[in-house]
Amino acid sequence: MKKISLLLLAVLLPVLLFSHDFSYSAEDLCDLINKNSAGKSEIYYNSQWHKGQTLLELLPLMEDVYRLTIQTEENIYTLTDDELGEEWSESYLVQSNRKLAFFFKGILYDDIKEFRFSGTPMESQSLEIWLSWEGINELRDELEVFARIHGVEIKAVEVPRPESKLISVIRAGGAVPDIIMLQSSAIENLVAARTLQNLNYLDLPDLMNQGIEAFSYENRLWALPFYSDTQVMFYNREIIKTSINSEWTLDDMERISRNIGDDSIHQLAWNSYSSNWLIPFEFSFGKRELIDSDGRISINDVPTQKALSYVINLQEKGLLSSMERDAMDALFIAGKVAFIMSGSYSIPYFASLGLNFGVLPLPINDETDLPLVPLLDFKGLAITRKTDSPILAKRVIQFLTSSAVQQRFCPAMAKLPARDGVLKIPGISYDYADVLDKSASRGIVIPPRNVYGIYKNNMWKLLRFALSGRMSVRQTLEQGQTLMENTTDN
Repeated sequence: MKKISLLLLAVLLPVLLFSHDFSYSAEDLCDLINKNSAGKSEIYYNSQWHKGQTLLELLPLMEDVYRLTIQTEENIYTLTDDELGEEWSESYLVQSNRKLAFFFKGILYDDIKEFRFSGTPMESQSLEIWLSWEGINELRDELEVFARIHGVEIKAVEVPRPESKLISVIRAGGAVPDIIMLQSSAIENLVAARTLQNLNYLDLPDLMNQGIEAFSYENRLWALPFYSDTQVMFYNREIIKTSINSEWTLDDMERISRNIGDDSIHQLAWNSYSSNWLIPFEFSFGKRELIDSDGRISINDVPTQKALSYVINLQEKGLLSSMERDAMDALFIAGKVAFIMSGSYSIPYFASLGLNFGVLPLPINDETDLPLVPLLDFKGLAITRKTDSPILAKRVIQFLTSSAVQQRFCPAMAKLPARDGVLKIPGISYDYADVLDKSASRGIVIPPRNVYGIYKNNMWKLLRFALSGRMSVRQTLEQGQTLMENTTDN
């Protein structure tokens, strides 16, 4: 009996020593909402949209929450669950008509009078996060708001190639960040180097299945998806003055290009030296999987043969100018290209320059009635294995991947949110939302596998040989298949 009592004491003692009780009246909560600088976000209930703020944005930062008591005008509700603290980023307070409502796990508690909870406040007071790609300043703004609300220090460092640097720092025995922003294609290498924590224990609703797929490897989730970019077609409205239906086809693309009638204009341009821009054509000619069930990538298959033949044929017709991204962007900005294939990340950049441009989903293949399938390039947030602040890192990631931040950050940067439904929220200003939504629904993710990087590297030179006429389609793909077999077997 004594042993059982001692064991129970050992379990309860940390709770008794470190647990705190918190109590907020409706007036206190309304004051917090009105003072909070994070900005309100939309939440849907009672068949209407309402503006609210998450508990993670309003209340003290908690490691754990053991009990939550909600007093309304008519009832008192007490919730006990070891995972209550994990719901803070998904729970909203909504102020409306001088009343306060609370939305928690699909249940609405109306006319809140008092809010009480018990738990362990956050001990960690600082962390470091490595950021990259577009929107660094906007992300820093979000993190500064979070840090100011909770009185913690967040060091946000811009790192151009965060995955490579993390492995280098760990090998050198240096200090690692707590959170790293990364691409899905880096996952296998980072897992092999034992740099990341498994995040299977994090259960956030409404994350896109494609985003989960992008960061899942060996049946484990290694990062939470934050946003994605997709491949789209841009066109110059000063050159192409006719309207184009979003269900346009490759035949439409060729017909419009041929009718430009200005020899100083490049009709079509994209980086066809990169396999990333061949893959959409492959899927439009019937390819079903990028990586086969045996973990290999098939190159010398019929869809890839047809795809590469089509691209070379466009070039032979004088319609396609193959060029790398910097040159393509420069000529498009100068008004010397009619159509370019690029990533959706270019939308805010071109808009900031005042260009008169339009955006379309990739066209449909007339031969198969299948669309060109865009690659979805997901960026995610991972917690490093050697973090000194794992729980604070978890809370920061929950904040950044919350619907609240997604609603603010993604529209401003023309990013596809990692959460379902954000594009459908009324009142959110989203340029080309329909195009991005359609592209996302058709897209496939860049896989979190090393074989994808090997494939890209092998195809880089081979596609140049094919597009320059130094190798035939058959020779290019046979050589590519041999290279893949040799490099993946070793």
